Amino acid sequence: MRNLFFTLLLAALTSLGVNALTVNNTAGGLSQRVSDTQITQLKVTGTMDARDFLFITEQLNELTVVDLSQVTIVSYNGGRALYGTITSYAEGEVPRTAFFGKKLTSVTLPAGIQSIGFAAFAGCDRLQSVTLPASLVYLADYAFAGCGLISINLSSSILDMGKGVFSRCESMTSAVINARSVGDFAFLGNTALSNVSLGANVQYIMRGAFNGCNSLKGITIDPATHLYRIDEEAFINSGLENIDIKAMAVGTVGDWAFAQTKLSSMDLSDGMTNLGVGALAHNPLLTTVTLPGVGHDNTDNGRGNGNPGGRRGVAAAPVHTLEAIKDYTFAGDALLNAGDLLKKDVTTIGNYAFYNVSANIDTMRLPETIVYLGDYAMAGMTGMKVLKTDATTVPELGENVWAGVNQPAVPLIAPDDESTELYKAADQWMNFFFQGEDDFLLGDVNEDGAVNIADVTSLIDYLLGSGNNINLRNADVNQDGAINIADVTALIDLLLGGSKSKLLHQIGDQLTAKFPKTNDYLSMSGLTLRPGETATVDVALNNDDNYIAMQCELVLPQGVKLVSVDGIERGSKHSNYNTRHDVETNVYTLINVSTSLDSYAGHEGKMMRLTVAADETFNGGVAELRLANVTLITENHAIVLASDAVADVNNGTGINQITATKEVAAVRYINIAGQESDTPFEGVNIVVTTYTDGTSTTAKVIK
Repeated sequence: MRNLFFTLLLAALTSLGVNALTVNNTAGGLSQRVSDTQITQLKVTGTMDARDFLFITEQLNELTVVDLSQVTIVSYNGGRALYGTITSYAEGEVPRTAFFGKKLTSVTLPAGIQSIGFAAFAGCDRLQSVTLPASLVYLADYAFAGCGLISINLSSSILDMGKGVFSRCESMTSAVINARSVGDFAFLGNTALSNVSLGANVQYIMRGAFNGCNSLKGITIDPATHLYRIDEEAFINSGLENIDIKAMAVGTVGDWAFAQTKLSSMDLSDGMTNLGVGALAHNPLLTTVTLPGVGHDNTDNGRGNGNPGGRRGVAAAPVHTLEAIKDYTFAGDALLNAGDLLKKDVTTIGNYAFYNVSANIDTMRLPETIVYLGDYAMAGMTGMKVLKTDATTVPELGENVWAGVNQPAVPLIAPDDESTELYKAADQWMNFFFQGEDDFLLGDVNEDGAVNIADVTSLIDYLLGSGNNINLRNADVNQDGAINIADVTALIDLLLGGSKSKLLHQIGDQLTAKFPKTNDYLSMSGLTLRPGETATVDVALNNDDNYIAMQCELVLPQGVKLVSVDGIERGSKHSNYNTRHDVETNVYTLINVSTSLDSYAGHEGKMMRLTVAADETFNGGVAELRLANVTLITENHAIVLASDAVADVNNGTGINQITATKEVAAVRYINIAGQESDTPFEGVNIVVTTYTDGTSTTAKVIK
């Protein structure tokens, strides 16, 4: 008897907790059939219309489970507004906001349903799954916005979607889509969405569809898909790393469609005719893009006379493709190699189209069809080495097309001599470097065919009134029409900027091919440096000839940075300039020059002090500091090359700091065979410096 009592009590309590109700309804009668508005589960059979949904909307606020699988939704037009100002409701439609903000965890929709109205299930943040019937044709704006859905499957029966249907569903991780279109802002802000598959029926990805889906790395697309359009902002600010639309029939990619993503490469569809404003802008990892159309013929030795495509003597089939690169299309894509990006049908390049595309580009090519470049179109393209144009007619330009580009250091190659003369006379174009007897290389003050530290000293010499001949056109580095000390500063900046984008061996090869070597050299004593510490190392000049300036590359160990460079003792009257390389790891260019052209005093001793700092990643046990590509400038402004100087960097006792202020008594050189000399041997030398107090230090140099 006791067991039976507890069994009945438990059943009663369970019934109270669930509070479920099944109703066989006739359209418009649900309010008469449900007396308890606190029910949590409701199953309806029979028929329903908008009046019944309004009762649920306004009165049944505790619902967690709704089963409408056996309901037929009929039309209603009672002449009065139920939801907002709407008076007429179609059959097979869940009305707008019907379940807005409910506590639903489960919903089963009618098998014959055709549409789900505006925000019908919006804000149901506990609703984790829903099955959409095969009869469903239309999803209205925000139908499931802000729901707790984890996944969704959209069948091919869905012909249209409104705005933001599944937006802000922050728990959603996957979506299988075979609807005709992915609606505007359909998955906006779904930060957990990582798995998306597009079926063969998908034709359009609409505006902002995957905006802000930062977990979405890639999309699986059925090979049979006929995707025609990707609208504006479709993937903006998403985590997209790859998407393959090359074989699709995508004719339009809208404004900012793939901006601010993690794409590293992008192949656009053949036949695409519209690439929108900023479509691929601000992608920090983007290195390669393939535009549709016919590329350049590289068999014409740079003169642009090759066959546009196909076999020689056979005209290539025309390819309908992009004619305009619109405003901001690639702006901010710092790593993009844009050299051969533009195809032959491109006629215009919009404002800021390649703004700050600063990657190293051997040759940036403009097609023969180009007629206009917009404001700041290629501003900030500091990695461009050569600009080649295939257009025989000079394209018109907007404002400051190449702002920030060191144009006088960039050769411009035109199709032929006649067009070259036109470019040389055209505004902005004329600022590039043209090969020829009437042309000039900005900064080549001494006219030796190169721009280097010797040009700095030659320019200073001229300003000091030496009367030496210089090329005044080349010497007006800041192009203000006057030759003065500002040009010295501009020339030093030009040198530092040019070295930043070069590799050490490239600099070395150029110097070795052009200038003679000297037996004079720089040396450094060993350096003690521990993680987290700052230390100094002195650079000495040992010379027979007199020198007035020096330039070299400082190579530091990993985990060590340059803090400052100061002139000391022999170089106390000299100024120091430095810049860190962009393409080499932990390499700096150093320039040491006197604005009064003072020679380094004496013939042996310190002329420069380097201050360096180590972070916690520094490993002093296997490190060395190197001065490479050392150039010394004579009093006659000639350049000679000195050997590299090397100093060991270790975690020793700090002898170099203790001896930094001692007076040198003698210097000996020991080669790898153990032979000693007062002068350095060819190759590696161990330099033993003895001080007046009887102590000594050693260093390694290469001659």
